[in-house]
Amino acid sequence: MTTLIALNGKEFFVKDLPWRLLSDFVLDHCRNVIKEDEKQEWQEGYGKIISQETAVAIADQLEQLIEKGVVERFRIELEIGNLGFHFSEKDVRKFIQFLRHSGGFDIW
Repeated sequence: MTTLIALNGKEFFVKDLPWRLLSDFVLDHCRNVIKEDEKQEWQEGYGKIISQETAVAIADQLEQLIEKGVVERFRIELEIGNLGFHFSEKDVRKFIQFLRHSGGFDIW
């Protein structure tokens, strides 16, 4: 299990939401926020520090994706594909709150 450790000391993980799925979603839909050369580090994790500025920008982008229905469409696609992954707007909102209040974070 991947754990995100906020620079303020708090941890984030959603029991049923794999990091690979969430990070793939973020990387696919927040391209204007995450630098191309950082994408591999997101997948591998293990010590990659994300700045507070980037964390807040990702949160802003994710909120827009929720409003546009992109998160719900992605959830439905996973459900239709019967891939067995849990992905919900509620989990994305938890991640947004973490991003906003983390002060930046480290992927472990």
